[in-house]
Amino acid sequence: MHKSIILTYMFINRTHELAILNQHSRSISSGSRINIALFGLRRIGKTELLLQFKNTTHDNNILIPYINLQKIIPDTEGFVKAYSKELIYETIRQKEQADYPYEIEDLLILASKLGDMETHHARTLISILKQHEIATEELLELTFAFAQKLAEKHKKKIIFMLDEFQELLQVHPRFLQVMRSITEKQKDVNYWISGSVFSVFNEMLNYKNPFFGQFTRMTLENFDRESTYELIDSTLPFKIAQNHKDKIYKFTNGQPYYTVAVCRKISEQYALDSSINTPQVNFCIMNEIFADTGSINEHFEYILDVSLAKFKNKDRYKTILFLLSQDPATLAAIARHIKKPTGEISNYLKALLRTDLIFRKDSTYHIRNPLFAFWVNNKYLGLGTELTSGKAAEHLLANLEEKYQRVSTELGIAKEFEIKYKPEALYNIKLEKYLKDNIEFDLVGTDGNTAYIFEIKWRNKKTSYKDIDNLIQKINSSEFRTQKKQVIFISRSGYTKSALEFAGQHEVKLLNRHMEKVTIQDS
Repeated sequence: MHKSIILTYMFINRTHELAILNQHSRSISSGSRINIALFGLRRIGKTELLLQFKNTTHDNNILIPYINLQKIIPDTEGFVKAYSKELIYETIRQKEQADYPYEIEDLLILASKLGDMETHHARTLISILKQHEIATEELLELTFAFAQKLAEKHKKKIIFMLDEFQELLQVHPRFLQVMRSITEKQKDVNYWISGSVFSVFNEMLNYKNPFFGQFTRMTLENFDRESTYELIDSTLPFKIAQNHKDKIYKFTNGQPYYTVAVCRKISEQYALDSSINTPQVNFCIMNEIFADTGSINEHFEYILDVSLAKFKNKDRYKTILFLLSQDPATLAAIARHIKKPTGEISNYLKALLRTDLIFRKDSTYHIRNPLFAFWVNNKYLGLGTELTSGKAAEHLLANLEEKYQRVSTELGIAKEFEIKYKPEALYNIKLEKYLKDNIEFDLVGTDGNTAYIFEIKWRNKKTSYKDIDNLIQKINSSEFRTQKKQVIFISRSGYTKSALEFAGQHEVKLLNRHMEKVTIQDS
Protein backbone atom coordinates (compact mmCIF):
# COMPACT_ATOMS: atom_id res chain seq x y z
CA MET A 1 0.00 0.00 0.00
CA HIS A 2 1.56 3.30 -1.07
CA LYS A 3 1.91 6.03 1.58
CA SER A 4 -0.38 8.37 -0.35
CA ILE A 5 -3.09 5.75 0.20
CA ILE A 6 -2.33 5.90 3.92
CA LEU A 7 -3.15 9.60 3.83
CA THR A 8 -6.38 8.94 1.93
CA TYR A 9 -7.58 6.42 4.53
CA MET A 10 -6.75 8.83 7.34
CA PHE A 11 -9.74 10.95 6.38
CA ILE A 12 -12.22 8.27 7.43
CA ASN A 13 -14.74 9.21 10.11
CA ARG A 14 -14.15 12.96 10.13
CA THR A 15 -17.81 13.45 9.28
CA HIS A 16 -18.47 15.56 12.38
CA GLU A 17 -15.65 17.98 11.65
CA LEU A 18 -16.57 18.14 7.95
CA ALA A 19 -20.19 18.91 8.88
CA ILE A 20 -18.98 21.81 11.05
CA LEU A 21 -16.89 23.22 8.19
CA ASN A 22 -19.83 22.85 5.78
CA GLN A 23 -22.12 24.70 8.19
CA HIS A 24 -19.60 27.52 8.55
CA SER A 25 -19.25 27.78 4.77
CA ARG A 26 -23.03 28.11 4.41
CA SER A 27 -22.97 30.91 6.98
CA ILE A 28 -20.16 32.60 5.07
CA SER A 29 -22.10 32.29 1.82
CA SER A 30 -25.02 34.02 3.57
CA GLY A 31 -22.86 36.95 4.63
CA SER A 32 -21.21 35.93 7.90
CA ARG A 33 -17.49 36.19 8.47
CA ILE A 34 -15.92 33.17 10.19
CA ASN A 35 -12.22 32.55 10.73
CA ILE A 36 -11.23 29.06 11.90
CA ALA A 37 -8.06 27.83 13.61
CA LEU A 38 -7.69 24.06 13.20
CA PHE A 39 -5.15 22.35 15.44
CA GLY A 40 -3.89 18.79 15.39
CA LEU A 41 -0.57 17.06 15.86
CA ARG A 42 1.33 15.90 12.78
CA ARG A 43 -0.30 13.15 10.70
CA ILE A 44 -3.63 13.48 12.47
CA GLY A 45 -5.46 14.42 9.23
CA LYS A 46 -5.69 18.25 9.19
CA THR A 47 -4.61 18.63 5.58
CA GLU A 48 -6.88 15.80 4.46
CA LEU A 49 -9.86 17.43 6.21
CA LEU A 50 -9.21 20.84 4.65
CA LEU A 51 -8.71 19.40 1.17
CA GLN A 52 -11.77 17.16 1.52
CA PHE A 53 -13.82 20.24 2.31
CA LYS A 54 -12.28 22.18 -0.58
CA ASN A 55 -12.77 19.35 -3.09
CA THR A 56 -16.37 18.60 -2.08
CA THR A 57 -17.62 22.19 -1.86
CA HIS A 58 -19.33 23.23 -5.07
CA ASP A 59 -20.59 26.71 -4.26
CA ASN A 60 -19.89 29.17 -7.05
CA ASN A 61 -20.28 32.01 -4.56
CA ILE A 62 -17.15 30.89 -2.68
CA LEU A 63 -13.49 30.79 -3.69
CA ILE A 64 -11.30 28.41 -1.68
CA PRO A 65 -7.57 29.04 -2.27
CA TYR A 66 -5.23 26.69 -0.37
CA ILE A 67 -1.52 26.99 0.53
CA ASN A 68 0.55 24.45 2.43
CA LEU A 69 3.05 26.83 3.96
CA GLN A 70 5.62 24.09 4.55
CA LYS A 71 5.92 23.72 0.77
CA ILE A 72 6.78 27.31 -0.13
CA ILE A 73 9.90 29.40 0.42
CA PRO A 74 9.47 30.75 3.97
CA ASP A 75 10.01 34.44 3.22
CA THR A 76 7.90 37.40 2.15
CA GLU A 77 8.56 36.88 -1.56
CA GLY A 78 7.62 33.19 -1.42
CA PHE A 79 4.42 33.92 0.49
CA VAL A 80 3.11 36.80 -1.66
CA LYS A 81 3.79 34.85 -4.84
CA ALA A 82 1.90 31.80 -3.58
CA TYR A 83 -0.94 33.94 -2.21
CA SER A 84 -1.58 35.85 -5.46
CA LYS A 85 -1.17 32.73 -7.60
CA GLU A 86 -3.76 30.80 -5.59
CA LEU A 87 -6.31 33.63 -5.64
CA ILE A 88 -6.08 34.28 -9.36
CA TYR A 89 -5.90 30.58 -10.26
CA GLU A 90 -8.97 29.69 -8.18
CA THR A 91 -10.95 32.58 -9.71
CA ILE A 92 -10.09 31.47 -13.24
CA ARG A 93 -10.75 27.82 -12.40
CA GLN A 94 -14.40 28.55 -11.62
CA LYS A 95 -14.79 29.81 -15.20
CA GLU A 96 -12.55 27.57 -17.31
CA GLN A 97 -9.73 25.02 -17.31
CA ALA A 98 -6.33 26.58 -16.63
CA ASP A 99 -2.75 25.55 -15.98
CA TYR A 100 -1.34 26.48 -12.59
CA PRO A 101 0.93 29.56 -12.87
CA TYR A 102 4.16 28.04 -11.52
CA GLU A 103 6.25 30.90 -12.91
CA ILE A 104 5.45 34.48 -11.90
CA GLU A 105 5.22 35.49 -15.58
CA ASP A 106 2.43 32.91 -16.06
CA LEU A 107 0.51 34.75 -13.35
CA LEU A 108 0.34 37.85 -15.54
CA ILE A 109 -1.17 35.82 -18.39
CA LEU A 110 -3.88 34.40 -16.12
CA ALA A 111 -4.55 37.79 -14.52
CA SER A 112 -5.11 39.37 -17.94
CA LYS A 113 -8.04 36.97 -18.50
CA LEU A 114 -9.79 38.42 -15.43
CA GLY A 115 -9.40 42.12 -16.22
CA ASP A 116 -7.51 45.34 -15.55
CA MET A 117 -7.59 45.20 -11.75
CA GLU A 118 -6.02 41.74 -11.58
CA THR A 119 -3.52 42.60 -14.35
CA HIS A 120 -2.48 45.74 -12.48
CA HIS A 121 -1.95 43.73 -9.28
CA ALA A 122 0.18 41.11 -11.04
CA ARG A 123 2.31 43.76 -12.79
CA THR A 124 2.78 45.71 -9.56
CA LEU A 125 3.77 42.54 -7.73
CA ILE A 126 6.30 41.55 -10.40
CA SER A 127 7.74 45.08 -10.46
CA ILE A 128 8.22 45.19 -6.69
CA LEU A 129 9.81 41.74 -6.59
CA LYS A 130 12.43 42.84 -9.16
CA GLN A 131 13.62 45.66 -6.90
CA HIS A 132 16.86 45.19 -4.94
CA GLU A 133 15.28 46.39 -1.71
CA ILE A 134 11.67 45.39 -1.03
CA ALA A 135 9.48 47.25 1.45
CA THR A 136 8.12 44.05 2.93
CA GLU A 137 5.31 45.49 5.05
CA GLU A 138 3.92 47.45 2.11
CA LEU A 139 4.16 44.33 -0.06
CA LEU A 140 2.23 42.30 2.50
CA GLU A 141 -0.42 45.04 2.77
CA LEU A 142 -0.79 45.08 -1.03
CA THR A 143 -1.15 41.29 -1.09
CA PHE A 144 -3.80 41.02 1.64
CA ALA A 145 -5.77 43.99 0.25
CA PHE A 146 -5.95 42.31 -3.17
CA ALA A 147 -8.17 39.52 -1.80
CA GLN A 148 -10.96 41.90 -0.78
CA LYS A 149 -10.78 43.79 -4.08
CA LEU A 150 -11.08 40.53 -6.02
CA ALA A 151 -13.98 39.35 -3.84
CA GLU A 152 -15.91 42.58 -4.38
CA LYS A 153 -15.31 42.66 -8.13
CA HIS A 154 -16.43 39.06 -8.71
CA LYS A 155 -19.10 39.10 -5.98
CA LYS A 156 -17.51 36.17 -4.18
CA LYS A 157 -16.79 35.12 -0.64
CA ILE A 158 -13.27 33.83 -0.02
CA ILE A 159 -12.19 31.09 2.37
CA PHE A 160 -8.39 31.24 2.27
CA MET A 161 -6.80 28.09 3.72
CA LEU A 162 -3.32 28.52 5.18
CA ASP A 163 -2.08 25.08 6.21
CA GLU A 164 0.72 24.94 8.84
CA PHE A 165 0.17 28.58 9.67
CA GLN A 166 2.97 28.73 12.25
CA GLU A 167 5.46 28.70 9.34
CA LEU A 168 4.47 32.32 8.65
CA LEU A 169 6.31 33.44 11.77
CA GLN A 170 9.47 33.07 9.68
CA VAL A 171 8.22 35.43 6.97
CA HIS A 172 8.44 38.75 8.81
CA PRO A 173 8.67 39.73 12.50
CA ARG A 174 5.51 41.85 12.18
CA PHE A 175 3.62 39.48 9.91
CA LEU A 176 0.72 38.91 12.30
CA GLN A 177 0.32 42.63 13.02
CA VAL A 178 0.30 43.52 9.31
CA MET A 179 -2.12 40.71 8.44
CA ARG A 180 -4.49 41.67 11.25
CA SER A 181 -4.46 45.40 10.35
CA ILE A 182 -5.68 44.60 6.82
CA THR A 183 -7.83 41.51 7.21
CA GLU A 184 -9.92 42.65 10.19
CA LYS A 185 -11.58 45.24 7.91
CA GLN A 186 -12.38 42.77 5.12
CA LYS A 187 -15.98 41.61 5.09
CA ASP A 188 -15.65 39.02 2.32
CA VAL A 189 -12.36 37.29 3.15
CA ASN A 190 -12.17 34.50 5.74
CA TYR A 191 -9.05 32.67 6.87
CA TRP A 192 -9.05 29.01 7.86
CA ILE A 193 -5.65 28.25 9.33
CA SER A 194 -4.14 25.03 10.64
CA GLY A 195 -1.21 24.30 12.91
CA SER A 196 0.65 21.27 14.25
CA VAL A 197 3.00 22.86 16.78
CA PHE A 198 0.59 23.32 19.65
CA SER A 199 2.65 25.66 21.83
CA VAL A 200 3.50 28.04 18.97
CA PHE A 201 -0.01 27.92 17.50
CA ASN A 202 -1.62 28.60 20.87
CA GLU A 203 0.77 31.48 21.57
CA MET A 204 -0.09 33.07 18.22
CA LEU A 205 -3.77 33.16 19.16
CA ASN A 206 -3.52 34.06 22.83
CA TYR A 207 -4.51 37.36 24.43
CA LYS A 208 -1.05 38.92 23.97
CA ASN A 209 -1.09 38.63 20.19
CA PRO A 210 -2.99 40.34 17.35
CA PHE A 211 -5.28 37.42 16.46
CA PHE A 212 -6.68 36.92 19.95
CA GLY A 213 -10.46 36.42 19.74
CA GLN A 214 -10.43 36.42 15.93
CA PHE A 215 -10.67 32.67 15.33
CA THR A 216 -13.04 29.84 16.17
CA ARG A 217 -10.86 26.98 17.36
CA MET A 218 -11.21 23.35 16.30
CA THR A 219 -9.06 20.39 17.34
CA LEU A 220 -8.55 17.09 15.51
CA GLU A 221 -7.97 14.21 17.91
CA ASN A 222 -7.12 10.53 17.64
CA PHE A 223 -9.93 8.16 16.73
CA ASP A 224 -11.87 6.44 19.48
CA ARG A 225 -11.97 2.65 19.64
CA GLU A 226 -15.04 2.25 17.42
CA SER A 227 -13.67 4.57 14.72
CA THR A 228 -10.29 2.83 14.84
CA TYR A 229 -11.98 -0.53 14.23
CA GLU A 230 -13.83 1.02 11.28
CA LEU A 231 -10.52 2.32 9.94
CA ILE A 232 -8.92 -1.11 10.32
CA ASP A 233 -11.85 -2.82 8.52
CA SER A 234 -11.76 -0.32 5.66
CA THR A 235 -7.97 -0.59 5.27
CA LEU A 236 -7.44 -4.35 5.36
CA PRO A 237 -8.77 -6.45 2.44
CA PHE A 238 -9.57 -9.31 4.85
CA LYS A 239 -11.08 -9.73 8.32
CA ILE A 240 -8.89 -9.98 11.41
CA ALA A 241 -9.76 -11.21 14.88
CA GLN A 242 -11.21 -8.85 17.48
CA ASN A 243 -8.24 -9.33 19.82
CA HIS A 244 -5.92 -8.25 16.99
CA LYS A 245 -7.96 -5.07 16.50
CA ASP A 246 -7.72 -4.50 20.25
CA LYS A 247 -3.95 -4.83 20.11
CA ILE A 248 -3.63 -2.41 17.19
CA TYR A 249 -5.81 0.13 18.97
CA LYS A 250 -3.88 -0.27 22.20
CA PHE A 251 -0.51 0.50 20.67
CA THR A 252 -1.58 3.18 18.20
CA ASN A 253 -4.04 4.83 20.64
CA GLY A 254 -6.32 5.50 17.66
CA GLN A 255 -3.78 7.67 15.81
CA PRO A 256 -4.94 7.22 12.21
CA TYR A 257 -1.55 7.34 10.51
CA TYR A 258 -0.06 4.77 12.89
CA THR A 259 -3.13 2.57 12.55
CA VAL A 260 -3.01 2.48 8.75
CA ALA A 261 0.76 1.96 8.76
CA VAL A 262 0.37 -1.14 10.96
CA CYS A 263 -2.50 -2.40 8.77
CA ARG A 264 -0.34 -1.96 5.69
CA LYS A 265 2.34 -4.14 7.26
CA ILE A 266 -0.25 -6.75 8.32
CA SER A 267 -1.59 -6.80 4.76
CA GLU A 268 1.92 -7.45 3.41
CA GLN A 269 2.41 -10.25 5.93
CA TYR A 270 -0.93 -11.79 4.99
CA ALA A 271 0.06 -11.77 1.32
CA LEU A 272 3.12 -13.86 2.22
CA ASP A 273 1.52 -16.32 4.65
CA SER A 274 -2.21 -16.31 3.75
CA SER A 275 -3.00 -16.03 7.46
CA ILE A 276 -2.40 -13.77 10.44
CA ASN A 277 -1.80 -14.87 14.03
CA THR A 278 -0.93 -12.98 17.21
CA PRO A 279 2.88 -13.27 16.89
CA GLN A 280 2.64 -11.91 13.33
CA VAL A 281 0.51 -8.94 14.49
CA ASN A 282 3.07 -8.26 17.23
CA PHE A 283 5.87 -8.42 14.69
CA CYS A 284 4.07 -6.03 12.30
CA ILE A 285 3.52 -3.47 15.06
CA MET A 286 7.16 -3.52 16.18
CA ASN A 287 8.40 -3.57 12.59
CA GLU A 288 6.49 -0.41 11.71
CA ILE A 289 7.80 1.36 14.80
CA PHE A 290 11.46 0.35 14.59
CA ALA A 291 12.43 -1.06 11.18
CA ASP A 292 14.29 1.40 8.96
CA THR A 293 11.57 1.05 6.31
CA GLY A 294 8.68 1.30 8.77
CA SER A 295 6.31 4.22 8.14
CA ILE A 296 6.02 5.06 11.84
CA ASN A 297 9.80 4.92 12.19
CA GLU A 298 10.21 7.23 9.18
CA HIS A 299 7.59 9.58 10.62
CA PHE A 300 9.38 9.77 13.97
CA GLU A 301 12.71 10.38 12.26
CA TYR A 302 11.08 13.19 10.26
CA ILE A 303 9.61 14.75 13.40
CA LEU A 304 12.97 14.61 15.15
CA ASP A 305 14.85 16.05 12.16
CA VAL A 306 12.37 18.87 11.55
CA SER A 307 12.04 19.74 15.23
CA LEU A 308 15.80 19.96 15.80
CA ALA A 309 16.72 21.37 12.36
CA LYS A 310 17.37 24.93 13.56
CA PHE A 311 19.26 23.97 16.71
CA LYS A 312 22.99 23.80 17.19
CA ASN A 313 24.39 21.04 19.40
CA LYS A 314 21.67 18.60 18.37
CA ASP A 315 23.26 15.81 20.41
CA ARG A 316 22.50 17.71 23.62
CA TYR A 317 18.82 17.93 22.69
CA LYS A 318 18.77 14.23 21.83
CA THR A 319 20.36 13.40 25.18
CA ILE A 320 17.62 15.33 26.99
CA LEU A 321 14.94 13.53 24.96
CA PHE A 322 16.55 10.18 25.80
CA LEU A 323 16.46 10.99 29.50
CA LEU A 324 12.80 12.00 29.28
CA SER A 325 12.01 8.87 27.25
CA GLN A 326 12.99 6.81 30.30
CA ASP A 327 11.04 8.85 32.85
CA PRO A 328 9.60 12.36 33.14
CA ALA A 329 12.09 14.58 34.98
CA THR A 330 12.56 17.99 36.55
CA LEU A 331 15.02 20.63 35.35
CA ALA A 332 17.31 19.89 38.31
CA ALA A 333 17.30 16.14 37.60
CA ILE A 334 18.11 16.65 33.91
CA ALA A 335 20.92 19.09 34.74
CA ARG A 336 22.32 16.63 37.28
CA HIS A 337 22.33 13.78 34.74
CA ILE A 338 23.99 15.85 32.03
CA LYS A 339 26.31 17.61 34.50
CA LYS A 340 25.53 21.08 33.19
CA PRO A 341 24.22 24.22 34.97
CA THR A 342 20.45 24.46 35.32
CA GLY A 343 20.48 27.79 33.46
CA GLU A 344 21.98 26.17 30.38
CA ILE A 345 19.62 23.18 30.50
CA SER A 346 16.66 25.53 31.02
CA ASN A 347 17.43 27.14 27.64
CA TYR A 348 17.45 23.74 25.94
CA LEU A 349 14.13 22.83 27.53
CA LYS A 350 12.53 26.14 26.51
CA ALA A 351 13.57 25.44 22.91
CA LEU A 352 12.18 21.89 23.07
CA LEU A 353 8.88 23.17 24.50
CA ARG A 354 8.43 25.26 21.37
CA THR A 355 8.80 22.17 19.16
CA ASP A 356 5.97 20.35 20.97
CA LEU A 357 8.14 17.27 21.41
CA ILE A 358 7.81 17.84 25.16
CA PHE A 359 5.47 19.58 27.56
CA ARG A 360 5.77 20.73 31.16
CA LYS A 361 3.34 19.66 33.86
CA ASP A 362 3.97 21.62 37.04
CA SER A 363 7.78 21.34 37.36
CA THR A 364 8.16 18.05 35.46
CA TYR A 365 8.95 17.65 31.75
CA HIS A 366 7.31 14.89 29.69
CA ILE A 367 7.59 13.73 26.07
CA ARG A 368 4.21 14.55 24.54
CA ASN A 369 3.76 11.35 22.50
CA PRO A 370 4.41 8.18 24.59
CA LEU A 371 4.97 6.00 21.52
CA PHE A 372 7.55 8.51 20.29
CA ALA A 373 9.17 8.32 23.74
CA PHE A 374 9.38 4.52 23.44
CA TRP A 375 10.92 4.90 19.97
CA VAL A 376 13.48 7.46 21.16
CA ASN A 377 14.47 5.24 24.07
CA ASN A 378 15.18 2.25 21.84
CA LYS A 379 16.61 4.18 18.88
CA TYR A 380 19.10 5.89 21.14
CA LEU A 381 20.33 2.45 22.16
CA GLY A 382 21.05 1.61 18.52
CA LEU A 383 17.93 -0.25 17.38
CA GLY A 384 17.45 0.69 13.75
CA THR A 385 17.99 -2.27 11.47
CA GLU A 386 15.31 -4.37 9.81
CA LEU A 387 13.56 -6.56 12.34
CA THR A 388 13.87 -10.08 11.01
CA SER A 389 13.57 -11.93 14.29
CA GLY A 390 10.15 -12.68 15.69
CA LYS A 391 11.77 -13.09 19.10
CA ALA A 392 13.22 -9.58 18.89
CA ALA A 393 9.77 -8.22 18.12
CA GLU A 394 8.27 -10.21 21.01
CA HIS A 395 10.93 -8.87 23.36
CA LEU A 396 10.22 -5.28 22.31
CA LEU A 397 6.49 -5.78 22.63
CA ALA A 398 6.87 -7.24 26.10
CA ASN A 399 8.99 -4.23 27.03
CA LEU A 400 6.33 -1.86 25.71
CA GLU A 401 3.51 -3.78 27.42
CA GLU A 402 5.42 -3.72 30.71
CA LYS A 403 5.58 0.07 30.52
CA TYR A 404 2.16 0.54 28.95
CA GLN A 405 0.30 1.47 32.11
CA ARG A 406 2.79 4.24 32.80
CA VAL A 407 2.72 5.30 29.16
CA SER A 408 -1.08 5.50 29.25
CA THR A 409 -0.86 7.64 32.37
CA GLU A 410 1.57 10.00 30.63
CA LEU A 411 -0.79 10.18 27.66
CA GLY A 412 -3.58 11.11 30.04
CA ILE A 413 -1.43 13.92 31.41
CA ALA A 414 -0.73 15.16 27.89
CA LYS A 415 -4.44 15.04 27.04
CA GLU A 416 -5.27 16.92 30.22
CA PHE A 417 -2.62 19.49 29.31
CA GLU A 418 -4.23 20.05 25.89
CA ILE A 419 -7.82 20.06 27.16
CA LYS A 420 -6.93 22.80 29.63
CA TYR A 421 -6.34 25.27 26.82
CA LYS A 422 -9.70 24.76 25.15
CA PRO A 423 -11.91 26.06 27.99
CA GLU A 424 -9.31 28.77 28.70
CA ALA A 425 -9.79 30.05 25.16
CA LEU A 426 -13.58 29.57 25.29
CA TYR A 427 -14.07 31.51 28.52
CA ASN A 428 -11.00 33.76 28.23
CA ILE A 429 -9.75 32.94 31.73
CA LYS A 430 -6.69 31.28 33.25
CA LEU A 431 -7.47 27.83 34.65
CA GLU A 432 -5.55 25.64 37.10
CA LYS A 433 -6.11 22.37 38.96
CA TYR A 434 -7.59 22.86 42.41
CA LEU A 435 -6.80 20.93 45.59
CA LYS A 436 -7.67 22.38 48.99
CA ASP A 437 -8.94 20.82 52.20
CA ASN A 438 -8.99 17.42 50.45
CA ILE A 439 -11.41 18.75 47.82
CA GLU A 440 -10.20 18.48 44.23
CA PHE A 441 -11.57 20.06 41.03
CA ASP A 442 -10.19 19.42 37.55
CA LEU A 443 -9.95 23.11 36.60
CA VAL A 444 -10.84 26.34 38.40
CA GLY A 445 -10.48 29.96 37.35
CA THR A 446 -11.91 33.34 38.31
CA ASP A 447 -13.16 36.27 36.30
CA GLY A 448 -13.88 39.22 38.55
CA ASN A 449 -16.11 37.85 41.33
CA THR A 450 -17.21 34.75 39.41
CA ALA A 451 -15.58 31.34 39.90
CA TYR A 452 -15.52 28.92 36.95
CA ILE A 453 -15.42 25.27 38.06
CA PHE A 454 -14.82 22.51 35.51
CA GLU A 455 -15.26 18.77 35.77
CA ILE A 456 -13.80 16.67 32.91
CA LYS A 457 -14.81 13.05 32.18
CA TRP A 458 -12.61 11.73 29.36
CA ARG A 459 -13.81 8.14 29.21
CA ASN A 460 -15.73 5.81 26.89
CA LYS A 461 -18.91 6.01 28.96
CA LYS A 462 -21.73 8.54 29.07
CA THR A 463 -21.81 10.88 32.05
CA SER A 464 -24.70 10.12 34.41
CA TYR A 465 -26.75 12.37 36.68
CA LYS A 466 -24.80 10.84 39.59
CA ASP A 467 -21.53 12.22 38.19
CA ILE A 468 -23.04 15.70 38.08
CA ASP A 469 -24.62 15.33 41.51
CA ASN A 470 -21.22 14.32 42.96
CA LEU A 471 -19.71 17.50 41.53
CA ILE A 472 -22.48 19.65 43.03
CA GLN A 473 -22.06 17.99 46.43
CA LYS A 474 -18.34 18.59 46.27
CA ILE A 475 -18.86 22.27 45.44
CA ASN A 476 -21.33 22.60 48.35
CA SER A 477 -18.61 21.36 50.68
CA SER A 478 -15.97 23.75 49.30
CA GLU A 479 -15.09 27.40 49.68
CA PHE A 480 -17.13 28.08 46.52
CA ARG A 481 -20.50 27.13 48.05
CA THR A 482 -21.46 30.79 48.77
CA GLN A 483 -19.63 32.38 45.82
CA LYS A 484 -21.03 33.40 42.46
CA LYS A 485 -20.02 30.61 40.11
CA GLN A 486 -20.34 28.93 36.73
CA VAL A 487 -20.26 25.13 36.85
CA ILE A 488 -19.20 23.46 33.60
CA PHE A 489 -19.07 19.73 32.87
CA ILE A 490 -17.06 18.39 29.89
CA SER A 491 -17.79 14.82 28.78
CA ARG A 492 -16.01 12.96 26.00
CA SER A 493 -18.79 10.40 25.44
CA GLY A 494 -21.91 12.51 26.02
CA TYR A 495 -24.60 12.43 28.71
CA THR A 496 -27.49 10.25 29.73
CA LYS A 497 -30.98 11.77 29.47
CA SER A 498 -31.25 11.95 33.27
CA ALA A 499 -27.91 13.78 33.39
CA LEU A 500 -29.18 16.36 30.87
CA GLU A 501 -32.34 16.90 32.90
CA PHE A 502 -30.46 17.08 36.22
CA ALA A 503 -27.92 19.55 34.83
CA GLY A 504 -30.72 21.80 33.58
CA GLN A 505 -32.35 21.84 37.02
CA HIS A 506 -29.07 22.82 38.73
CA GLU A 507 -27.76 25.32 36.13
CA VAL A 508 -24.74 23.19 35.20
CA LYS A 509 -23.47 23.90 31.68
CA LEU A 510 -22.67 20.78 29.65
CA LEU A 511 -20.06 20.65 26.90
CA ASN A 512 -19.12 17.77 24.59
CA ARG A 513 -15.62 16.70 23.52
CA HIS A 514 -15.58 19.49 20.93
CA MET A 515 -16.39 22.13 23.59
CA GLU A 516 -19.87 22.61 22.12
CA LYS A 517 -22.87 23.23 24.36
CA VAL A 518 -25.16 20.22 24.96
CA THR A 519 -28.82 20.63 25.94
CA ILE A 520 -31.80 18.39 26.67
CA GLN A 521 -32.92 18.90 23.06
CA ASP A 522 -29.79 17.00 21.94
CA SER A 523 -30.89 13.78 23.66
